[in-house]
Amino acid sequence: MKRFVLILLLAAAVTGCGRDDKVVIKGTFGNIKEGVVYLDQSDVDKSVVIDSATIKRGRFKFTTDFPGPEFLQIRLDKNDFVGLLAAPGEKIILDFGPDPMVMNYTVAGSPGSELIRRLDQHLFTTKVKLDSLTRIYTSLTDQEIATRGAGLEKAYVSAVDSQRKYNIGFILENMSSLATIKALYQRIDENTYVLYQPRDLQFLKIVSDSLSVKYPVSRHVRALKENVTSELNQMYINRLASMASNVNPGKADPVLPDPEGKMISLSSLKGKYVLVTFWATTSENCLAELPLLKTLYSLYHSKGLEIYQVSLDADANRWKNAVKYEELPWICVREENPDNPTYAMLMHITQVPANLLYDPDGNIINSNLFGRNLQIRMDQLFNK
Repeated sequence: MKRFVLILLLAAAVTGCGRDDKVVIKGTFGNIKEGVVYLDQSDVDKSVVIDSATIKRGRFKFTTDFPGPEFLQIRLDKNDFVGLLAAPGEKIILDFGPDPMVMNYTVAGSPGSELIRRLDQHLFTTKVKLDSLTRIYTSLTDQEIATRGAGLEKAYVSAVDSQRKYNIGFILENMSSLATIKALYQRIDENTYVLYQPRDLQFLKIVSDSLSVKYPVSRHVRALKENVTSELNQMYINRLASMASNVNPGKADPVLPDPEGKMISLSSLKGKYVLVTFWATTSENCLAELPLLKTLYSLYHSKGLEIYQVSLDADANRWKNAVKYEELPWICVREENPDNPTYAMLMHITQVPANLLYDPDGNIINSNLFGRNLQIRMDQLFNK
């Protein structure tokens, strides 16, 4: 027995020696001998300082650890930095030349960081070109703009389009790398993403699906998945108005699945007052309606009120989890294809939240009553 325990301990020790979550980052500055360099942990929209190191004789070193790949920045000041994608166990070697840092450095020992270098340098080159075109354009007189303006505008659009195509190609070539997240969210300027066209949402979805398999617990991948869900929902909701306007009005009888897959029809609720409400879990306004709906349901369900709540969520699992987490007591169903929501269109729903109030005979007697107005109407119906 003791021998068996000893073998287990030895095996654990060997396994432990093989696990190394540490990341070592060493660097050399060719033109800086003394100073301070900072290490930031980065997200899509912000960076947080996690360490600093003294530059001695042009050299510096960081040692840190992460449970999984992380986006980092090596920074001299607010505007002078390079990005890294560090994985546990990597020993990253950086060699910096003259300013700007981002265009004059090499990286070794980190495949992800090499991908980030390629992305950042290509975008930097594009920005320099766009800034040059902008300066030329703004320096022209009205007469010069008449002759040269169109050509400069065309060159500007061409440069932006070229950068977009580069990022798309990068994403398709590196689908299994977290570096694709950086490619998704790069910006031309503060207000313009490189992937700026509405159809580029497909690339967020493709990357999210791919990385969710390889990095299911990564906070970056979870944030991407959440963003994709929110963007898809918003796109579907934005489509509702134009879709509804192209549908001939008719009396709709939704027959939709609940979280367990049971099909429930609106017509099966005849004989009751039914509040049909359309919602999405990514809408703050929809979530804000839930407490009042719960109050009204508890007061009037026994008197003949039913709520038939239709989800337009792109992510079925997110909807199911919300129903469970919020402990929604009424009938919860979901449009089977939120991209083409059949019943939302038939019922001329153009936004969320939206609701229709049916009388016991199945006739619509009110629409889009919220807050105090909905409360007053319920009181009129059930406290006569």
